[in-house]
Amino acid sequence: MALALVSDLPLPIALMTGAIGMLLTGVINMDEAYQAINWRTIFLMASLIPLGWAVDSSGAAAWIAQEVLAVLGDVPIWALELALALLTTAFALVMSQVGATIVMVPMAVNFALAANGDPTEFALIATLSASNNFMTTSNPVFALIAGPAGYSRRELWRAGLPMMGAYIVIILVMVNLVF
Repeated sequence: MALALVSDLPLPIALMTGAIGMLLTGVINMDEAYQAINWRTIFLMASLIPLGWAVDSSGAAAWIAQEVLAVLGDVPIWALELALALLTTAFALVMSQVGATIVMVPMAVNFALAANGDPTEFALIATLSASNNFMTTSNPVFALIAGPAGYSRRELWRAGLPMMGAYIVIILVMVNLVF
């Protein structure tokens, strides 16, 4: 972590250097390192990355974007951005944040192109909205808090729903101010 903070090395390289350093110095052994790997996450990403690529390269993302725009009709760009943020947030609640990003960013770009919007704005909104999970313990931060504190799902939803709404408003305002 110190190497990542004080050097210009990319974060993955700095963290891998730290992991190799722990192995070489005997802080952990190879068996402990293998046990620490979350294999479900590895396999989830290994299956979602090709899914995101397939949705984009098959034309499914473009087709879905065209169909959604046909159903919605002539709506302002901000309404499409709001719909994208809500849809991405919903995906992030049922799959991982990274998975929602992988699936939704190609769709967001196609929404922008179909609506004559800025693809960068739409991709950024999708990416930020994928982190908008303040209601379930699939959010790693909430998992650390909810378990020891004994919060129920109802309490997480009651506190998290307003935070999610505020987060969407902040995302939309800031992305439109910056771009």
